[in-house]
Amino acid sequence: MFGAPLMFEGASTLVIGHGLIGAAVADRLRTMGRPVTTVSRGSAGVDHLTCDLSEPGGLASLRVQVRRARPRRVVLTHGPSDVTWIERHEAAAEAVHRGGAELLAELGLPTVLISTDNVFPGDRGARIPAHPVQPGNAYGRVKAAAERALLAAGHGLVLRVSLVYGWSGTEHRASYGQRCLESALRNDVLRAPTDQSFTPVHIDDVARVVAALCQAPRLPVGVAHLSGPDELTRYDFATTAYRLAGADPGLVRPCLRRETEWASRPRYSSLVCDDFGAVPGLTGWRPMSPDDGLRSMLANRARLGGVP
Repeated sequence: MFGAPLMFEGASTLVIGHGLIGAAVADRLRTMGRPVTTVSRGSAGVDHLTCDLSEPGGLASLRVQVRRARPRRVVLTHGPSDVTWIERHEAAAEAVHRGGAELLAELGLPTVLISTDNVFPGDRGARIPAHPVQPGNAYGRVKAAAERALLAAGHGLVLRVSLVYGWSGTEHRASYGQRCLESALRNDVLRAPTDQSFTPVHIDDVARVVAALCQAPRLPVGVAHLSGPDELTRYDFATTAYRLAGADPGLVRPCLRRETEWASRPRYSSLVCDDFGAVPGLTGWRPMSPDDGLRSMLANRARLGGVP
């Protein structure tokens, strides 16, 4: 799974990108009492640096800010993640994703790069890190370029995640799990593809693993996969959400992905989750099943704004 670990002196973690994953990782580290600085193109409160990598001079600005922060670890969740948008703007997306990875590789900082299951062609599921990368869409190509940039330096960990779900609140684009539960709670009809399979992983699991990697005395290097335990289709996931929310699963209408916004997604984008038991704080940890993850979302919905 991992290559030789890397040690680095320092105290804080720098989280670049403040979407669903970046925000959750920063929140978990702060809850643990760990110093965190976030970087994104918008404002995100205290201990935050503003930097837009898509603008001229964005990478130069990030270089200055990283040198000032002198972090112990860096988490790269940067760049656009809307797969449909990237299909139309691949060059612009790659400039941000690859550029950020190249910069961190050059600076020599121990970095966790959040990547994707879309780096595989989609002809089969249950992918492991040893399988050859062969992206089937623009998002996969963009992320593969960022992976190569970081791995070439030999001091980073590429962490590929399957579809991540959880409450996004009002600040970020809603995750698929949120969309399913919100539709179920409104008793709306929802169209869901039967021909796109993944291994969905709850955001709490992602945040827990990444935070533990940031605090480990040694950062493993190489490639690792983080996913949920079960492979299922978007339709299966949606009907599970409706059932757990007390709605009629018959309101979920089966369709094909070519008829939806997910047309560019691979047929199969499932991963085999690696064993992170050797990482301090993750002994005995196992990712939540879709049932448990969706139940957790329902249990927490009342305390989160913007959620029915």
